[in-house]
Amino acid sequence: MPNYTWVAKDRFGQKVVKEVEAETVQEAKAILLADGYSELDLKEDDVAAVVHAGFPKTIKVFGEEVSVKTEDRLKARVNPTVTLWDAFIKGIGQSILLCIIIILYAAYKFYTGNIISGWLSLGALCAWLAFLICVSLPSIYYKKLILAADWYRWEEVLSLIGALRAIGRLSFVKVPESELIRYRAKAFVGMGDLEKGLAEYRQCEGRPDCPGWLYKLFIGGLYTLAKQYDKAIEYNRMAIAENPNSTGWLDLAYRYARYKRDPAKAREALVEADKSPLVEVAKQFRTRCVGIIAYREGDYPMARTELETAIAMVENLKWRPFKDAHLSISRAYLSCILAKQGDLSAAKRNFEMAREYLVATKEDELLAECRQLIGQN
Repeated sequence: MPNYTWVAKDRFGQKVVKEVEAETVQEAKAILLADGYSELDLKEDDVAAVVHAGFPKTIKVFGEEVSVKTEDRLKARVNPTVTLWDAFIKGIGQSILLCIIIILYAAYKFYTGNIISGWLSLGALCAWLAFLICVSLPSIYYKKLILAADWYRWEEVLSLIGALRAIGRLSFVKVPESELIRYRAKAFVGMGDLEKGLAEYRQCEGRPDCPGWLYKLFIGGLYTLAKQYDKAIEYNRMAIAENPNSTGWLDLAYRYARYKRDPAKAREALVEADKSPLVEVAKQFRTRCVGIIAYREGDYPMARTELETAIAMVENLKWRPFKDAHLSISRAYLSCILAKQGDLSAAKRNFEMAREYLVATKEDELLAECRQLIGQN
C-alpha cells in the first residue's frame, strides 16, 4: 500500500509528521482524522511514495547504519543543498561545537609550541568538512540534473547522469537507477529519438519503484515531450484507469487545456483531481492549470488572478523542481491575458521574463501566440 506523509496537529496542538499506509489518500486522511489529528497538510502522495521507495531508508556511515528520517527529508526539500558552498555552510552549522573545540585545541597546541599536533588537528577538521561535502555531492548533482532537464539541456543531462553513476560507485548516498533511467529516456526523446527513449524507459517496467500506472504516466510524459499529444492523453487515461489519483487527473486536465485547447474536457478532469487532497507542488500546478483553462474559456480576470497566484506561490522559493518551467509558462500565458485586457506594457514585461525559457525549450506555439498578441514579429 502507498505511504502518505502528512504534517498535522495532534490533540495537544503540536505540529507532527505522520506517515500513513492506506489504499487511497482519502482513506489515509480518514485514519488521521479518526485518531484526533487536525489541520492536515499532505506532503507526499502515492507518486512521491513510489519514488522514495527507490531511495534507501538507511545508509551505512563508517559501518554504522543511519536511518533517513522523514522529517529530515521534508526539511531538505525546503532548504536543500544546491551548491558546494551550501554543503560547506551546513557542515559547519551541523558540527559547530566540534569545529570550535578542534580550533581551540589546535590554537592551544600552537601556543604551547606543539606545531605538529596543531596542524594534525586542523587537518582532521578539514577532512571532516570534506567528508560532509562529499556526502552532499549526490544531492547537488541531482539538482543540477533537474535544472538541466528543466531547460532541455539534454547533453548536459546525459553527462550529469554519468557523473551521478560514478559518484554512486564511491558514495553510500545514491540516486536510484530508475530515476536516472527516466532522465536518460527524457534526454533521448528531447534530442529527437522517441523510440530510443521509449526503449530506455522499458528497463523500469515492473520495478518495485515503477508500478504500471506510474510507468504509463511517464510514457505519456515522453509522448508530450515528443509533441504527440493524442498518444500522451491515451497513456494518461490508461494510467488513470489503473490508479485514478489526483496526479493523473491533473496531468490530463493540463494536457487538454494547454495542448488540445479543450477547456471543457480539462474542467471535467480537474473535477476528478479535486476529489483528493493535493501536495504543495500539485497545488501550484493546479493553480496554473486553472489559469490556462480560464484563459481558453475567455475569462481573463479569473485567468489573470490564477496565473499571478501560481507565480507568487513559487517565485520566492529557493528551490522547487522545474521552477523555471512553472514560472516561464505561467508568465507567458499571463502575457497573453494582459494583452487581451489591453495592458501591453505589462504583457511585454512578462513575455520578456519568459522568452529565454520558451526559446530554449522550443515552445514555438506559445511563443507565436505571445508574439502575435503583443504585436511582436
